Amino acid sequence: MAPGELQRPDRRQDILTSAEYLFAERGYSAVSVRDIAARAGVPVALVGYYFGRKPELLATVFEHRQANLDERISRIREVGARGPGPGRVEEIVVAWAEPVVRLHGSASGDSFSLLVARTAWDPGPEATQIIERFYDPLVRAFVDAMAIALPGCPPDRLLWAYEYAVGALLMYVADKRIERLSDGRATAGDPDLFDDFVRFVAAGFTALCRSA
Repeated sequence: MAPGELQRPDRRQDILTSAEYLFAERGYSAVSVRDIAARAGVPVALVGYYFGRKPELLATVFEHRQANLDERISRIREVGARGPGPGRVEEIVVAWAEPVVRLHGSASGDSFSLLVARTAWDPGPEATQIIERFYDPLVRAFVDAMAIALPGCPPDRLLWAYEYAVGALLMYVADKRIERLSDGRATAGDPDLFDDFVRFVAAGFTALCRSA
């Protein structure tokens, strides 16, 4: 490394940005540390100096977004603490999904949305550890709040409803097929359709719990 290389604060962010983009575009297994270093324009050794091995780098990418996750959990718990009431299911869905949709729309936010989708569907051990570490606490907060909003709903119904809802959210913000199928009339992650998304997901929870 050239003298003073480690004092370049922009290098660390360049590496993180490159890792997030490449992991999102290609998937974790298809990206090498050398690929990340090349896109960031840094020596390969600098990636290891800052972040260690590739699994640690993936974890750091998600740690970089921890504030967004913390906001979602905090908002969900706040709604749950109000107890059952009219519109409470919709309020929980908003608290859970709005920070994700707000993040979408920037190049970095779009990459992270795609990365979350890839990681959620990746069967590899590194991806599984990421989901367990960063997203299982979110699931627990969400299901606990929904159990309050929908008293008497079987826990497994709430978990399945959450799985369906996650699929809907990831497709809403990360899948651009809607743009092709609509001949360009629709845009992935369109914030103007957020209210429709909330109604759709909330109705699913209500219907599943009512049928139980």
